[in-house]
Amino acid sequence: MQKIIPVVLAVAMLAPATLSQKKGVSPTDTVIRFYQGLKQKHYIEGFRYSIYRGAVEGLSEAELKELEPDFARAFSTIPEKIEARGEQITGDSAVVFLKFEGIEQPQQVGLVLVDGEWLVGEKDDLAIVRSQGRQFFFITRMAVNESEAYEMASRIIGAELIYSQKFEGRHAPLEELIRLGGVPKDIEDREASGYRFALTVSQDQKSYFVTAVPTVYGKTGRVSFYADVNGVRGEDLKGQPATAKSPVFRPR
Repeated sequence: MQKIIPVVLAVAMLAPATLSQKKGVSPTDTVIRFYQGLKQKHYIEGFRYSIYRGAVEGLSEAELKELEPDFARAFSTIPEKIEARGEQITGDSAVVFLKFEGIEQPQQVGLVLVDGEWLVGEKDDLAIVRSQGRQFFFITRMAVNESEAYEMASRIIGAELIYSQKFEGRHAPLEELIRLGGVPKDIEDREASGYRFALTVSQDQKSYFVTAVPTVYGKTGRVSFYADVNGVRGEDLKGQPATAKSPVFRPR
């Protein structure tokens, strides 16, 4: 079995030649190297063939190690076999057509020409990466976590509604909602998507409310959520729980 080198070691072992993409690499070769690097968990090397190179340059070993599980989950579905089916260049942009194993239709991957090098990604996204720099992946992770926490809170509301309709207006604790399949089992330990959840049901079971706070404020999320029969509310409270007085949360 091929030994997988941890990201933190891979960074240290990368030769200088691999730390900067050689000029003159075609769009197709750029895309293939990008996916190969991510598939092999050589994240730094892979991202250097994309507009996200500015987001990984300068990251400390600790920061890379913190991001590694997110990268592993995100890129675990990249297939072993990827075939190039052509490319189309128009000025400083290009499209590469790839056939991914297990997907019947060819997929299109966009690139942009930056300082004479083709990079996977779009020009508009490049501007965002440049403005956020090394914080890009952390900011993106928080946005994803916040979206998923909102969806989980909404799902709990839906499960409570169904339960109350079936059981004469009563509400159920989280364990019961999980047992009935109303909410996923992965929230059983009260943590999911970088958030810590709590479902409080009144003694007479006639009311309930949900709170969700980031497990690590500023790293896994910033918005605190509060949910009840009236919907989901949320605001940045520096990691403190939101309340019924918090503003209605508007997903982006």
